This record gives sequence, structure tokens and C-alpha cells, in this order.
Amino acid sequence: MWALLILSGVVLGTLLLNVTMEFWGTTLTEQVEQYHRLLQGQMEPSVGLFLRICFYRLGIMLILMACIRLTGNYYIFYPTVFLMSLSFGYTLSLLSFRYGLSGILCMLAYLCPQYLVYIPLLAVILREISSQMDRAFSASFRRSVVIFVLIMGGCALESFINPVFLKIVLKNFF
Repeated sequence: MWALLILSGVVLGTLLLNVTMEFWGTTLTEQVEQYHRLLQGQMEPSVGLFLRICFYRLGIMLILMACIRLTGNYYIFYPTVFLMSLSFGYTLSLLSFRYGLSGILCMLAYLCPQYLVYIPLLAVILREISSQMDRAFSASFRRSVVIFVLIMGGCALESFINPVFLKIVLKNFF
């Protein structure tokens, strides 16, 4: 079920790129320039970058946890996973349309090494959620702390290690 949801989000993200270019009349070059401006803000490792990334990553996690606690079910993760995969498909399509295989390399540089933490963490969370949907009791505090620590580790990798990868790839390939 989750794989189908992720795949459909990536496919729709690709279609969304084409629709937005037609609807807003933006060119592929303009959208790529917007993406590069986003990357420029993440090229220098710093505590400020770490705090900004933590704000976004932990903010999403806290909102999801609050929604789960308030509603009492885990179904809020379906649209969240779908939107994440939609964003991934859109960005990957944007870069691959513009740069070909080099665009895929740019996307991989943007994802490494923090997604070596985020992807397994998401898989564990999705497995836990799938089992929690069938049970009446909520996740333990210990698991929530472990998830929080792993997200913080991913944020640290994204803030201090990923800019080095981005500089190397962008300098050598773009």
C-alpha cells in the first residue's frame, strides 16, 4: 500500500511539473533557477542552517504527532507521505528534464547523506504506523525519543555534511 502511494506521488509530481509550466507560463529555466536559489541557501554549513532545517523537519513531525494524538488515528500519514513523494517527483523531473542524467546526480547530491537516515526512519515509522492502526494503544515514549534523535541526526547531516556534497557536485558538473 505504501509503495503504491509513494509511486503515485512521484508520477503525479512529474505531471505537476508539466501542468505548472503550462498554467503559470513559467519556463523550465525559471523553475531550475528557483531550485538553485534554494540550494544556494544550503551551501554553507552553519548553526543557522541547522536550526532552520530542524525547524522544518521537527515542525512537521510535531504537527503530525499532535494531529495523531488529537484525532486518535494514524491516517494523517497517508497524505503526508503522498505529498513528500509528490515533491520528490516534481524536483527530480525538473532536474532531469533540464540537465538529463546530470540532474539526477544533482538530486542525489542534495539527498546525501541525510536521506541515509531519513529513508530507513520513514520505513520504520510507516511499519510502526501500519501496526498501530490495528492496535488501541499509542506508541511508547521511548520510540518517540528515538525518532526525535534520529531526525536531529538527519538534520545535522543535512546541515553540516550535505553542503560539502552539494559544493562538489555543483562545482564539477554544473
